[in-house]
Amino acid sequence: MNQAPENYGTIKRTGEKALGIIGSIFNVIGIILSIILITSLSGFEGSQMQMQLEEEIRNDPTLTNPQDVEMTLDMVNSFVQGFDILGWIVVVLLVVSTVFAVLAITKLKTNDKANTAGIFFILAGVFAGILSLTSILFYIAAIMCFVRKPPLREDELMGYGNEPADRNDTATPEDDTPYRPL
Repeated sequence: MNQAPENYGTIKRTGEKALGIIGSIFNVIGIILSIILITSLSGFEGSQMQMQLEEEIRNDPTLTNPQDVEMTLDMVNSFVQGFDILGWIVVVLLVVSTVFAVLAITKLKTNDKANTAGIFFILAGVFAGILSLTSILFYIAAIMCFVRKPPLREDELMGYGNEPADRNDTATPEDDTPYRPL
């Protein structure tokens, strides 16, 4: 009897791995850019640039009321402080997304873990931003993990792989009776 080769019925997951790697690279670039932006804005407080901005707001002819000027200055300062917190939240979410993407890529090494990898890709996409370019790449990789299945072996196609072991395929004289539905 012919034995199927060891890798028969497997499927290469190169597309899923490539999408996962590209998405992870985008995440790392996003992490780096966010950290650069956070550190540059944290240096804004007390800087010459902040003083110039405050002076321009005070000299703005459309803001005639001193209360409006102070309210605008408070909004600018709270925006800078809020962006600092929001920026670090974005960095943490991108790091979590990257971790899930790396886990998904490592799960793709074994073909029976493709569904688990798909779930990890979906989680990576959610943490990367619901509808960002990176998350769309992760969602496509997840769909590929769920949809693409390895080809069936010849015995599975013919229905021979799931029969009981004690079945006798030889006909006996008692079996010559015609089939009558119940």
